[in-house]
Amino acid sequence: MGHYDEETLVEGEKMGIKRESIEGIPHRQLFIELVELLETKLARSYLKFIPDYICEKLTHAIEESMKHGKLGLLAILYFGSELIVPQIYSYILDGLRLSMGLSNDEAKFFILHIDMDKDHADSLREIIVANCRTKAERLVLVKCTRLLLEARVSFYDSVLKYGSEMSEPVVDVHATDRRCFSDIASRTNILHMCRDHIKGATVLDVGCGTGHLSRELLNCGATKTVGVDISSDMIEAANIHPGKNRTEYYVVGDAAQLKLELLNTTNQTNLMPGAGFDMGVFDITVASFLFNCMSITEMNQCVGDIHSLLKPGGHFIFIVPHPAFNSGCGIESRKYFADRDRLSEQQINDELKTNTYCKTLQDYTDAAITSGFEIVQLEEVRTTPTATNLIVKLRKSGEIASRNNANALNMLPKKLTWSKAAMKHPHNAFIVNIPVEVKEELYEAAMSAYEDGVSVDELDAAGYFPVDSFTALRSFSVSVRNSLLHETGLVLLKGLDLDTFSAMDELADPDQVVACSKLAYYIICSHIGTVDGSARGKLFDVKNNHINAMDGKNDNVLFSVSDCEASWHTDGASKDKVYDCVGLLCINPSRVGGKSKITNSCNAFDQIENILPKFIMHELTRPIPRDILENGKGRGNDNIGTQLSRADSIMHLRISYNSYPIYVTQKGRMRFRYMRHWIETAHQKVHWRLPTMLRIAMDVLDDTLTEGCCFYERLERGDILICNNSCVAHGRDAFQDVPGQPSRHLVRAWMQCHGVDLYEASKR
Repeated sequence: MGHYDEETLVEGEKMGIKRESIEGIPHRQLFIELVELLETKLARSYLKFIPDYICEKLTHAIEESMKHGKLGLLAILYFGSELIVPQIYSYILDGLRLSMGLSNDEAKFFILHIDMDKDHADSLREIIVANCRTKAERLVLVKCTRLLLEARVSFYDSVLKYGSEMSEPVVDVHATDRRCFSDIASRTNILHMCRDHIKGATVLDVGCGTGHLSRELLNCGATKTVGVDISSDMIEAANIHPGKNRTEYYVVGDAAQLKLELLNTTNQTNLMPGAGFDMGVFDITVASFLFNCMSITEMNQCVGDIHSLLKPGGHFIFIVPHPAFNSGCGIESRKYFADRDRLSEQQINDELKTNTYCKTLQDYTDAAITSGFEIVQLEEVRTTPTATNLIVKLRKSGEIASRNNANALNMLPKKLTWSKAAMKHPHNAFIVNIPVEVKEELYEAAMSAYEDGVSVDELDAAGYFPVDSFTALRSFSVSVRNSLLHETGLVLLKGLDLDTFSAMDELADPDQVVACSKLAYYIICSHIGTVDGSARGKLFDVKNNHINAMDGKNDNVLFSVSDCEASWHTDGASKDKVYDCVGLLCINPSRVGGKSKITNSCNAFDQIENILPKFIMHELTRPIPRDILENGKGRGNDNIGTQLSRADSIMHLRISYNSYPIYVTQKGRMRFRYMRHWIETAHQKVHWRLPTMLRIAMDVLDDTLTEGCCFYERLERGDILICNNSCVAHGRDAFQDVPGQPSRHLVRAWMQCHGVDLYEASKR
């Protein structure tokens, strides 16, 4: 070791690496010199205290791989070291340069390894190929490689865990304004909580200070950070930092008006204003020692804005001084409750004091829950003998529409109208044949899941199958989702042969075919959007349960479980819940009746607006009460709890609350939510007369929707009909099942697609 060719030595000198500092010196010695340098800069050493668990799994993986002889050694050298070390060391090197300002000469150990290991990997690759001629040899290599890579991940996770355990407060040299806490320690703990979500993430750093945490998050794999801080001096320091790159953005703003501040500074942060601000633009939000500087009212407003700005499924991690151990108003001071929302002086460490708003633990949890967050993790961290911090990890629901703003104007879907050509030739406009390669992926995946005993309710399509299982389906699903949200709003997928499942298994019975069909259907729906199973399960069987939904005596009965005619409608009758798209898979078509009909509610609105007087048109745009449909099977009031909740006095209150417009429109966006039957039964149950103007408006609406109907057909076996639930109205004729023939059986799925669409667009 320590021997280099002349070209390497010359290139090193050009980079500032002295020839005499590397020539003839073993790499082990260069590593020891680097460690000693870092310990000197940090004024501390962890070397004597490194616990065994950090290297335990990696050591075990190497020992196990060596048992496989030559192939195990090759796995260790190539896949476990030379192939991946250049990338790993590049990240470590960038982090050390940014956090400690290492020169090239000081970082020569990493620079040499990154360059040389790339060459070593190229040489080893030929040896690997020569020694993996048989399938058995390749399987051994794969087994060892997997063991080694998992051990590598465990090693770095353990290093991060150890760092969080040993963390101490570090005050940024720029943090002269002691009201700002964002550059005080425990960053390691925040990074640890972010690790599972950080790769490729867009991050919002609220109370960012000089941007130290933002830079660390970028080093950990984030693709973009936006920092907001009330101190103009802090933001100036962040913007002039020598390590700042083109994906870091910092703006001055008050966290108590976070959303407004970001909307007003989109030209500085490269964020796109519009509906995305309510759908979510960030994957992760962090706030380091922010809320202790805000009143409870300001904190609640800030947390609400953060929830709105996060993408569905996004995470919010914040750290505050532990409220129970606050030196000014903690439990020991006996002012824990008495001094809520009052300013108190708090000792941060031996040198730093500041004023902080006293809060209880419940103040923090209430702010999170009220805003709609799920509390994922709480962690208490003692950083010094006198300082304990609380770190909280929250998650935003994966559903698109939040409970309290399902009808917010800036969340409205795009208004999609149909051309005359599309309505004249609907088969050309709406029918899409599923490609052969997509069908093959679906057939194979569905059969595999069925053979493993996995049902739809147990299946997570994103995690159950290998990552490369649906290459063709992923691409196809993007085009379908684009049609649903941005083009026609209606897609009829054809070509899925359900009988293939019986051909694949000669012993398959009808129940197996249905189960496999549902699995294939769920897989394709879960790629188009997120299947929403919160109300009636992931998939709902639409078939006759011999209950008359039109009979006023049958309360809380869905048309989906009846053979009655279903008039023009969209799915979902709750004020607090909207579904982006609704899908129907036909397993068995109806024999008599049961034709599906489709029309465009946006076209209907444009026509009605031109013919109705404004005072009648108003009936379609004002809040209108709807009947209450309980979650579940929709077959009536089958338990005592449902019966009690539907008592007359309670239903009056529930129906009064469950009021929303048929149409909501604004600047090229529209949401249509309608089923006349639920409007009429709502009025009957609270003993209100249906207003004459509303009845006239709905008569005109029904007639206009019928005139615009361009699709009136019976679905065939294997057809999948998917509608945009905000722009397309659908219905069906009454039907009859024929004795001795398979009963009509469709399967419905509700999908949330806008959040998936935004996420995919952000990646592009």
